[in-house]
Amino acid sequence: MPSSSTTPSVKDPIPLFFFTFNCNQQTLISEVFKSKLLSILPDQLSSLYVFGFQEFCSVLDGLFASEANAKLINFNQILHEALQEKYQQPTGFSTITQTFIGAIGMIIITPYAAKFKNVRTATTSCGYAYSSLKGGVGARVSYYPEGAFDSPDFVELSFATVHLNAFEGEYYYLERNKNLYNIMRSLNFGDGYGLIKPKNHVFILGDMNYRTSQDYTPTSSESQELLSLLDVSITDAAYSKRVENLVDKYDELTTSMQKGDVLQNFAEGRITFPPTYKFHLNTAIYNTKRSPSWCDRIVYLSSYEEVGDDNLDQHLLKLPSSNNSNHERVRFYLPEVREYNSLDSLLMSDHRPVYLEMTVPFNPPKSIISPLSGCLQILPAGLRAGISLDGFSQLEELERSSNVVSGPTTIYLKPTTFDGITQNLISPIANTVIGYSLWLGGTRNGGIFSLSTIVILWILFRFF
Repeated sequence: MPSSSTTPSVKDPIPLFFFTFNCNQQTLISEVFKSKLLSILPDQLSSLYVFGFQEFCSVLDGLFASEANAKLINFNQILHEALQEKYQQPTGFSTITQTFIGAIGMIIITPYAAKFKNVRTATTSCGYAYSSLKGGVGARVSYYPEGAFDSPDFVELSFATVHLNAFEGEYYYLERNKNLYNIMRSLNFGDGYGLIKPKNHVFILGDMNYRTSQDYTPTSSESQELLSLLDVSITDAAYSKRVENLVDKYDELTTSMQKGDVLQNFAEGRITFPPTYKFHLNTAIYNTKRSPSWCDRIVYLSSYEEVGDDNLDQHLLKLPSSNNSNHERVRFYLPEVREYNSLDSLLMSDHRPVYLEMTVPFNPPKSIISPLSGCLQILPAGLRAGISLDGFSQLEELERSSNVVSGPTTIYLKPTTFDGITQNLISPIANTVIGYSLWLGGTRNGGIFSLSTIVILWILFRFF
């Protein structure tokens, strides 16, 4: 840690590992999945391992909680086996939360269970008729770095795994933006806040389904550019730069964040990996029925406005990139993306998993929720959506975003009474109706039950 003569005493940064995977309703082959996961786990222990899954079971199983829960328990066991094999942790690992809605699930595991307390979970649906075909799950935990729960030195971390609506086109793009805000608001943790809460680190991961075209045709020039990313004959540096250029040019989410249309004051690591969707199963070949897209993403709240007593854009721009002490100092006040990549060798789904290794400072980013109105307030400072701290040589590039207007908005971010009605009444009814409709019309037992019911009703009507 830097000396006290150059920086005030601060807590160590928090190392985190994230993994998101749309399983496409495929059954995990345990040994294959574990071997692939082992290849990307960081060498050093992280404080938390956050795993988000979408379509981890069939639509039908997802509408019946007992079936979905059994599958997620199996996922949890596989994850524990992989982590223990990687780190040989004497005290093992603990699952601090395992939650799901429909086929969307999240598992958070730690090697330091004594450092986490006050675990809260939340779920929300935004599928057809508020069903759980789409939606999100959330978790909020308190982190005590010294493991002393009576200590005032703690910080909260909030996580959401989401699955947004699919398809190309402006209508679906706008629906994704709307549903993302709905999820952030309606994840009710029982503490008066949705996903966004003051003095919290906030992370969102999952199949966000943002596309690269709103009017897709396989033969278009943009499609051919994206499909050409399968060419692995070019050098790594050239390939990474080519990917970055295409992300800036075509990716809906990147453009939307840069314009300030969604996820204001959030940031993402640099995307240098090929589109993660849509592949033919068990191959590395894109399915041209859909535009190749970076659907699977991990973003984090990045409104770190201050470094010590200095304003971010006033101070950091003065730090010479060759000054190691300054680099060490900044490490305690800003997030550092160590690796952001896709797991291209896992071929079992039409998606590729995406993972993120990063550290965040102990002190949380500035709040983006107004303490008076409960609405989103866009801060003038923070990391631009296009800037990620995956190398301190980039610090000199930090600047205020000139294309996003800061200030208060009318986007309400706290759970509402209507959210309670939809999630506690309408959503369960929708899930029951859709679930039993699928069971009756799509399964053998359901078909037998339907036929038997029809015969009994006919007999009653005919003879009584």
